[in-house]
Amino acid sequence: MIFKSVRIKEGFTERKFEFTDGANLIFSKKNSCGKTTLLRFMLYSLGYNIPNTRKINFERCEVGSKIFCDALGDVTLLRYADDFIETTINGEKKTYILPHQLHELHAKLFGTENVDVLDNILGAIYVDQEKGWTLLNRGTVIGSIRFNIEELIRGLSGCDCNALIAKEAQLSKELSKYRQMASVAKYREEVIAESGTLVSDSYSVESDAAIAQLLIQQKNLQSELRRIDQSLSNNKRTRQYIAEMKLVIQLPDGTMFPVKADSIVGLADTISFLGTKRKIVSAELKSVMNQLAGVRKEQNAEEEQLAFFQSESMIDIFDKKIAAVPIDARGIEKETKRLEKTLREVRAEISKKTKSDAKVVTSLYTNMVKYAEELGVGNSETISQAYLFTSNLKELSGAMLHKMVFAFRLAYIIEIEKYLGIKLPIILDSPSGKEVDPSNVERMINILKRDFSGNQIIIASIFNYNFETVNIIELSNRLIDG
Repeated sequence: MIFKSVRIKEGFTERKFEFTDGANLIFSKKNSCGKTTLLRFMLYSLGYNIPNTRKINFERCEVGSKIFCDALGDVTLLRYADDFIETTINGEKKTYILPHQLHELHAKLFGTENVDVLDNILGAIYVDQEKGWTLLNRGTVIGSIRFNIEELIRGLSGCDCNALIAKEAQLSKELSKYRQMASVAKYREEVIAESGTLVSDSYSVESDAAIAQLLIQQKNLQSELRRIDQSLSNNKRTRQYIAEMKLVIQLPDGTMFPVKADSIVGLADTISFLGTKRKIVSAELKSVMNQLAGVRKEQNAEEEQLAFFQSESMIDIFDKKIAAVPIDARGIEKETKRLEKTLREVRAEISKKTKSDAKVVTSLYTNMVKYAEELGVGNSETISQAYLFTSNLKELSGAMLHKMVFAFRLAYIIEIEKYLGIKLPIILDSPSGKEVDPSNVERMINILKRDFSGNQIIIASIFNYNFETVNIIELSNRLIDG
């Protein structure tokens, strides 16, 4: 994929930026001139949910970009608003609703329907100046967009963990609820300990119990009414069916008489009985509903009085409500431990399946170590394959983390390009970090020139970089200055 141009319109003012296939430098002599904003507009034009920058509200702008996709040729993307984007491919226009059809759009642009790969492409090709240079293998790329190495590896290796992931999500949800219940149980114990007794609102407890009982009665009576109505309907249909058949019965003495619904013994009585019973049940249901409304009205009035009088604060009322809730603290603790154990087992199984494709994991590791060694942050003896999945970033800081992130990103790009069969753009915002000296930056640029010469490279910075040929887009005061 190659960005060929980006056009941004804000009100009556617009500006167009042209890009080349090779190296592009979005440059300004000072900060806060719109370099980061331009990069974000480029991603915004691809349909991503990109946060605004301080000076420009993206939703008020019209953004159009022209890109080249290997399988599609030239593609025009036009985004008028936050919730839809229009594409033009070979003269054919199509509108995609965002975010619901974002995967469909990206499947078209990148040539795959693999969601695990699509969801992690941006985290591989784009390094944001705010969080990007600290994002190693999982975390926030920009805004609400996240990157996860396990997801990416599953996508690249074709590993299906959907059932396990769904189970993990369900267990996490249940565990969260039980932990909240445990917090409530602990608070309840503190309330009781402070008061020395079970402080509860007896009226509230009684009314809650009465309401619960009445609701049960209401449900039973409604079920009984439905059963009676069904029986009545069936009997009436039987009566009508018999009448329409015009049957005739012949007695042993030869006497014949027609069969009518009224002449069938018990049918009319049954229908009459059901009708009477329906009236009785309906009356009972009405009485229960009236009682239910009365109790609820009294309860609401009581609550209003408690809220009105300052003699009892909201905390007192809350404490009484909590104290009245029966909570089995031991049962909650036991279930919490069970869920934690099950969740650990499910996550271990997901991890095992994710790492089962040694080909993808080994290739990622090999390339990552290759660039890490070249940048002076480790080698195969100091970096194990398990480090691909590390969560410990405390041992890395400043320039070390900066260079390690760069090595990881390049390894991701290589594997994704192998899977997709295309070249991806590499978009870097401010690669010259505060603690990265010029020699290390030069090493990073040399790697790009040597191993990624076929990729479009877009860098936003206040520094110049040593590319043989570079397209410079210079910003002076504001991104859209007419």
